[in-house]
Amino acid sequence: MTLTNLTFRPVCPDDKPRVLEFTRNTWGEDDDDYIKDVFNDWVIDPRGEFTAAVLDGEVIGIAKLTDMGNDEWWFEGLRIDPAYRRQGIAREFNRYHVELAKRLGGKVVRYMTGGGNIGSQAIGMRAGFQHIITFRAYLADAASEFALPMLLTLDDLPGVARWIDSPLMRHLQGIYRAAWTVKTLTEAEIRHALEAKTAYGLKDARGRLTAWALLRPEEYDDDSEDNEKRRLRIDHLDGEMGAVTELAGQMRALAASRNRSMVSAGIGDYPPLIEALQAAGYALDPDHPELWVLELKLTSGK
Repeated sequence: MTLTNLTFRPVCPDDKPRVLEFTRNTWGEDDDDYIKDVFNDWVIDPRGEFTAAVLDGEVIGIAKLTDMGNDEWWFEGLRIDPAYRRQGIAREFNRYHVELAKRLGGKVVRYMTGGGNIGSQAIGMRAGFQHIITFRAYLADAASEFALPMLLTLDDLPGVARWIDSPLMRHLQGIYRAAWTVKTLTEAEIRHALEAKTAYGLKDARGRLTAWALLRPEEYDDDSEDNEKRRLRIDHLDGEMGAVTELAGQMRALAASRNRSMVSAGIGDYPPLIEALQAAGYALDPDHPELWVLELKLTSGK
C-alpha cells in the first residue's frame, strides 16, 4: 500500500457508522471502545480537530487534537482500522496534528500512552517528543477508622497555590494529572477545582494547609476503568510528606463515606510521594499498566 493518496480532514457526522465499525473491538470483543460515547461531542468541538485519515475515499483512521487551554494541546483517540495498521499511518497522523497545533498557536503538545506500548512511544520520540513522567496507580481499601478530610473552598486558594512550585511539581515539570490528560498546574486550574468541590486538604494547628488532594470528577465514574463505581479516584496529591500520609488515610475514610470499596491514586513516579502513600496503606495496583506522558515543545521558549 502507498500513502501518497492518504489525506486528512475533519470527521463529519456521516462518518460515524464507519468509525464505529473499526473501533468496536479496539480493546477486545467484550470491552467496547469509548469512541462511541464521545463521537458526537468531538465532531462539534470548536477548537482543535477531530480528524479522519482517508485513503482512496475511505476513512481508515481517526485521532483527536484537543485544546487544553493556555496554549497546551493534547493528542487522544488515535485509532487505525486493523486492516491498515503498521503501515505508517499513525506516524503521518502525528505529523499532521503537530503541524495543526503549531498553526493554532500551540506552545506544547502532549499525549499519554501505556508503558508497554513501544510502537506509540517510538512514533512520538522519532517526532521529537520526550518522555517526561510516568504515572502508576496505587490502591487502598476504604477504611472508616480515619477522620474525614476537609473540603477546601475558594478561601483556601492562596494556601493551595503555594504548592504550585513544590518539589513534587518540579519533578513533574509543572503538570498534574486531570483524569486521562495532564495539564500545567496554575492558579486558574486550582480555582476551578475549588469551585467544583473536588479539592480536599489537611491543615495544622495554625490553620496552615500542609497537604491537599484533587479527586477525579464524578463524570468519569462511568468510564471503562471502573464501570461498577467501586473506586474513589485521586488525580493529584501533594504537601509535606508526613501530612500527605495522614491525608491519604483520610481519603480512605472519604471513600467509605461514599460507599466506595477502595481508593485509587494515580501518581507520578516521585519516590517521597510513593513512600507517603505506602505509609498510609496503599500498594501498587498490579493490574493497572503504567502510563507514560510524552511532550513536544512547539516553541523555543525565548
